[in-house]
Amino acid sequence: MMRNLLVWLGYVAVFVLFTWPLSQHPATGFPVVPGHDSYQFYWNVWHFRHALEAGTSPWYTTWLFYPEGSWLIMHAYIPIVGMLAVVVRNEMLAINLALLLSYSLSGLGAYLLARRWVRLPLLCVLAGFIFAFSPYKMQRLPEHYNLVLTATVPFYVLYFLRAFRFRVGSFLPEVVSWKAVATCVGLGLITLLSDYYVLFGLLYFSAFYAAWFGLRIGQINWRSRRVWLGLVVLFTVSHISIRLLRLAGVPENGLWWAGDLVAYLLPPPTSRWLDFDWSHRLYNSSLFNAPGSLEITLFVGYLLPLLVLLSWRYRIASALRQDAAGRPLMWVLLLFSMLTVPTLRLYGHERLNLPTAFIHFVPFINNIRCPTRWVLYISLLLPLVCFSSLEAGWFGRWPRGLQYAAGLVLAVGLGVEFWPKPYVRATAADVPAVYRYVANLPGESLISVPFGVQDGNRQIGLADPEQFLYQRWHQKKLLGGYLSRVKPERFAAVEDTPFLRALTHYQAHSGSEPNPPLSQAQVTAFLQRYRPAAFVLPPAFRQQAVHRFLRQALQPHGYQEKSIEGYVLLIPNLVRPAGPSAAAAVAAPANSTRIRYTEGAAARWR
Repeated sequence: MMRNLLVWLGYVAVFVLFTWPLSQHPATGFPVVPGHDSYQFYWNVWHFRHALEAGTSPWYTTWLFYPEGSWLIMHAYIPIVGMLAVVVRNEMLAINLALLLSYSLSGLGAYLLARRWVRLPLLCVLAGFIFAFSPYKMQRLPEHYNLVLTATVPFYVLYFLRAFRFRVGSFLPEVVSWKAVATCVGLGLITLLSDYYVLFGLLYFSAFYAAWFGLRIGQINWRSRRVWLGLVVLFTVSHISIRLLRLAGVPENGLWWAGDLVAYLLPPPTSRWLDFDWSHRLYNSSLFNAPGSLEITLFVGYLLPLLVLLSWRYRIASALRQDAAGRPLMWVLLLFSMLTVPTLRLYGHERLNLPTAFIHFVPFINNIRCPTRWVLYISLLLPLVCFSSLEAGWFGRWPRGLQYAAGLVLAVGLGVEFWPKPYVRATAADVPAVYRYVANLPGESLISVPFGVQDGNRQIGLADPEQFLYQRWHQKKLLGGYLSRVKPERFAAVEDTPFLRALTHYQAHSGSEPNPPLSQAQVTAFLQRYRPAAFVLPPAFRQQAVHRFLRQALQPHGYQEKSIEGYVLLIPNLVRPAGPSAAAAVAAPANSTRIRYTEGAAARWR
């Protein structure tokens, strides 16, 4: 128990080191990628806590897509972090605590799992480090909090192996421990409250593991020509079938996002020591369907694949291979690898449609549309296979002192490969003063430019991600928004509302002359329906077409224009702030620690 505690504290220390200086002020800031999804996860946590404290359902919101609102069931909502926020009563602290616990417990779980087949404790610690702090997870830490909530994964695998005993020829197992089964169910429920991608990974693991026994994979004679001929037929049929399905237009959501084998050797741009000029150019090249996207990343380092090659010949004698419960893990690892590259893309060219591509045509399951995310499970299983094989070969014959020395060298090398660049922090000081002013105005909603409606498949206009942070302070409902899944009716509402249709047009065409085909009756109907407290335009939109459009449309209705720190504020005439004076609101602390904007979407209007 003491050893496990020390190992866990070691992973805590690594997290603090890799994310420094985040731990200096965990209650007043959180990691972000400016202009990206990070702010949405802050909003998730705030909304969950706000809804529970207000006595409303946390699974439905009218704070976005006002007044109709939207369900949050298929949204990357991370309610587990929202529950933590209810306890600690601070959204930023809850996010940082959840990240620390997830990373450190992920490492501990993988360490405990490795101990089943790996003798050298240092290698077990490194197995935990690889899973907890893989480049995939360190790149996503400041942007997709849901995808790094992985603490349940190694513990689920550990208890799954304790819970069931499988027999060759049967997909259904025999229960060995109902206590372990209950633990697996509990871990599954926690994962359900964390992220559905990670949950589907657990389901895939269970199915792949059972398939090893049900399909008698371990009894296949790989020296038989008939076996290899059968594989050729299988892959040929799958390639042609997938090709025909795509030509027929059968809905699939994931093959466009399929990984490229080159990406396994491509360090992400968030790497502190491996972001070379060549890798940066390649990462942002047209070789990929989404240049520069973090969905490209498949990198697991260079040292681990090298050690796999050096130890491959000893895999049969490894402790993992000799254990009946561990033997299927290499098969499971192979299937997860095939999931990441379902079209076997190599340097931008699709070479072969693998059988795993069929998953993307299965209704509902095809909502899991980013294949590269399965590299998470590769980072768990590959060290187990590698280190167990190492100990069965030349490494296992070395003196214990030399093994530890080599392990320390490996630890340093992995640290260099995995160390991320410093993360940007967002704080309350980043909220512009104009939104603090708006908080004291009467009215139900706020229209802030740029305006848009967006989900993972479709976009109208441009939804500003940082509004998810600002809403916590201005407390006004937004007509647009950005969720993982948005109903078609919400997009139609924008297209069918003349005012919003004109707004999205003029914000996208800065040189357009504002001559909107809107009648005063249409503007009046819009204002009466949505009851906006104000319209806000960032400095980049001042004197642009959308500014002139709003001025011409709203001035006949008694709106006046104010300027607060470069932001344009349009409010109904005779409106007075309900709280602090205007001067006090404008003087409220804002932008004392400005966010460093990247060359992303946010930079276009800041």
